[in-house]
Amino acid sequence: MRAPWLFPLLLLPLPCLSCGSLDAAKRSGEPDTSSVAASPLPWNGTWVPPEDWATMPPADFERLVLAALPDGTRTLLEKPTRIELGAALDRMDTSSVRAAVILGRCATEQAGNILFRRLQRRVLGPSRESDAGDVLAAAALARFPRPERWHKIARLAIGANPHPDLEVRVECAITALSLGDERTIDFLLAVMRIGTIEGLDDELDFTPSQTTAWARGRAAEALSAYAGLPLRYRADAPIADRERETRRLAEALGAR
Repeated sequence: MRAPWLFPLLLLPLPCLSCGSLDAAKRSGEPDTSSVAASPLPWNGTWVPPEDWATMPPADFERLVLAALPDGTRTLLEKPTRIELGAALDRMDTSSVRAAVILGRCATEQAGNILFRRLQRRVLGPSRESDAGDVLAAAALARFPRPERWHKIARLAIGANPHPDLEVRVECAITALSLGDERTIDFLLAVMRIGTIEGLDDELDFTPSQTTAWARGRAAEALSAYAGLPLRYRADAPIADRERETRRLAEALGAR
């Protein structure tokens, strides 16, 4: 996954990952439902995107969704639009990224279902850039804090049948963690240890590629935020420095 494909992340409010004071002894593996909003977001009406939503210049698309789909609201999409956006997710190209942004900003149950069904298909794309839309879909699910979904989101990151794409899997783990499911912490720490001496002891259920910098950096970013600590991990730092920062986070989070 390459950085230019990530510009839509700027259009998605980052989930609150800070856990304040951690109580490691309470890590029971069950998500904490205390942070779920009791009242739904206000409605923003029904929106039909313009015909060129998938091809307009990136800056125009950003302005469009920021204006049409305000933060902190829910926006309905008509059935033809939902079908069109779902089909775009399956294409695994630039339109997939934009479709994920639109659905994420709509913040409705229907939109969340489309994103989640796409991720549950567990599709491994043909090229390095193919996963960009699915990464955005996983990040967008943090906008849909429905407790009954949390275990399923975590299962896309850990367990017997995780998502086959590491970057998507990491983002699913981060979304689950943002919703209070701490079972994904050990997986994210293992991702941070990829390519280190200490990481040789990890029993990984995936084969690391030569391009894991983004996944390692995202894992470090999320765990640092969750622990309430400054981000010091650098994906291109010497091995000893990366190991030290991983140990620092593991100790703060009560993990190994």
